[in-house]
Amino acid sequence: MTRLTGTRIVRRLPALIGPFVVLALAWELAAGVVLDPRFFPPPSETLPLAVELYLHGEFVTHAAASVRRIVLATAIGASAGIAVGIVAGWSHRARLLVNPHLAVLYPLPKIALLPVMFALFGLTETVRILTMALAVFLLVAINTMGGVRSIEDVHIEAALDNGAGTLELYREVILPGARPQIFSSLSMGFSVGFALLVVIEMLAAESGLGYVIWSSWELFTIPRMYVAVFSINVLGVLFVHGTEIVGDVLTPWEGTYQP
Repeated sequence: MTRLTGTRIVRRLPALIGPFVVLALAWELAAGVVLDPRFFPPPSETLPLAVELYLHGEFVTHAAASVRRIVLATAIGASAGIAVGIVAGWSHRARLLVNPHLAVLYPLPKIALLPVMFALFGLTETVRILTMALAVFLLVAINTMGGVRSIEDVHIEAALDNGAGTLELYREVILPGARPQIFSSLSMGFSVGFALLVVIEMLAAESGLGYVIWSSWELFTIPRMYVAVFSINVLGVLFVHGTEIVGDVLTPWEGTYQP
């Protein structure tokens, strides 16, 4: 599996790196001609600064803080979302109980809950993580429930006819059947999580790449700001597309997997 995953990553590299290269070249050519270099410093100036900041500055600490938040939030939200989605997708009674809550909470902008949660629990790291975890939970729960409900009845009936109990049914039929939607929702969950992460770190944190972006703008250290923007973009690409690659490897029956 490790070899196959590595092959998958290598095959995706040109598509992932290409946009960065094109943007960097266009930016370099336009800087000082079309773009004001005070606000859009060319990559030839920003990249050496990025190396210096990561080797001798505090950027490693800020990047680590952002990664820790997104990993914890996604782990909490996704694990709860998968559990709720699988149970509610299979059980009609559970679905009747869960659906109204999901319908009310899903359209609500999660960032709007941040002041409320700070008022309830204080200005803590737990609130930052739980706000992101809620967004991931809702996304994963709804998609997992849809994945379970899309499983064809013939697979359920075959398992029951062969004497599968409830636990075996979940393990052998329901969970594998919903796996493509689970990984798809995990990928989208990381995407939504990173968007919330940046906003939360801008508004209510003293560490993380989002905090660096906003503080750099306020201090007008624009090149430093772009290093943070580029860093969060790279992390987002790694997490979002990395999840998709793992999902492709674990769901070869979907037809997108190529060994």
